[in-house]
Amino acid sequence: MTSCCTTQPAAWTSCGWNAPPQCIPQAWEMQKLLQCILQEPLLYRVYYLLALSTGLRRGELCALRWRDLHGGNQLLIQHSRSTVVGKGVIESDTKSHRTRVVVLPQVVYDYLGELLFNQIVENNGVCPDDLIFAKNGKPIHPDTFSRHLRRLCDKNAFPKDYHLHTMRHFFATYLLENGTSKQVTADLLGHADTAFLERTYCHPQDTCKEQAAGLLDTMLQPADAVAWEREQKMLEAGNP
Repeated sequence: MTSCCTTQPAAWTSCGWNAPPQCIPQAWEMQKLLQCILQEPLLYRVYYLLALSTGLRRGELCALRWRDLHGGNQLLIQHSRSTVVGKGVIESDTKSHRTRVVVLPQVVYDYLGELLFNQIVENNGVCPDDLIFAKNGKPIHPDTFSRHLRRLCDKNAFPKDYHLHTMRHFFATYLLENGTSKQVTADLLGHADTAFLERTYCHPQDTCKEQAAGLLDTMLQPADAVAWEREQKMLEAGNP
């Protein structure tokens, strides 16, 4: 598959942030990846759908427990599970040390209900404190989901630079490009304010500016062409 991932080195520069450009997939690329995800086993399907529809970090997804799921499709984000050299997988607060609430799309909420039912059957019951992403009652290592996605992308010829965080980048960009405020987007991503968001995801605004320039270009070009033709006729007539 030929990727149309957009990278924004100019956007990074314009924001005064000297960091590598991010690969932001186009919506149609995410649609293709989504079709592949929906063919995966239920556990992985739910994990990647959550990543894509909430922008949660890998560790936050792995730390979710059934008690974090509430009515109104709400999901409480309180902890993160990450790998620490010499210590294994450690659970701690989120990166911002803040608890936040995200609201799930109905289809994702329904898949979570299906996963809950399966775990109840397989484990003869589920406790509220049980991790959502567990197998036979045991936590699944965070790297497992990264490696599985890498194999899925390779199998379906997606770009090599696709990874779990790509879904987070797409989530942020998609919201901003479709009119979600920077403050709401920052809250959903777990940022304390919009500063990091503006440094990292300022390219939607740059894109809008380019589109605005394109609109004016569309208006100006015909008039410029007419003026050029008039000038050429005057030159040919000897009337500069």
